Amino acid sequence: MKKINFNNKDFKGFIENEDILLDSCVILALLNFYDAWHDTVSALFDEHIFNSDNTVFLYVNPLLIDEVTHIIDKPAKEFADIKGLILPIDVQEKARTDTTSALREMIEKEVLIILEGTKSSVLKQLSLYETLGSADAAHASLANEYGISLLTVDNKLVNNIFMLQEELKDINNVYFTTPEHRTDFKK
Repeated sequence: MKKINFNNKDFKGFIENEDILLDSCVILALLNFYDAWHDTVSALFDEHIFNSDNTVFLYVNPLLIDEVTHIIDKPAKEFADIKGLILPIDVQEKARTDTTSALREMIEKEVLIILEGTKSSVLKQLSLYETLGSADAAHASLANEYGISLLTVDNKLVNNIFMLQEELKDINNVYFTTPEHRTDFKK
């Protein structure tokens, strides 16, 4: 397992034909302008996925989609709080609709491939949930089960996965970045 900062100047892109499970925070950052990680994740996708000759396969699972829809309003609310604004309901609804529409389109066009759990991955999830949390345990166990990489901006998850790397030894790469690449929309 390698830990790779995608904002490091030495990062040249993903491995050809690499399989990568996207964390919910990456999906939300990519699709929602208000998300504090939007700029850095969008730049990553623009340069190394959408406009690259290199082929990568991107995976999601139903739990990831559940997480995204559960926290879909959070970026706009945080943006408004930081700016001291009250966003009109129609602006919030547009952000939600735009995010879910883009997500739906990426799934329909198979830019995002659905990955299902297995008995083995669910048993691994049960052994990891106390350390990683329920959803992160599911994501890590799936990446481990299929021997694929994980892309996240959640540094707590990255640190916890590396703490448990003996139990998650089949995860190829963990792509991440550091908090200075957030846009905090300061007042």
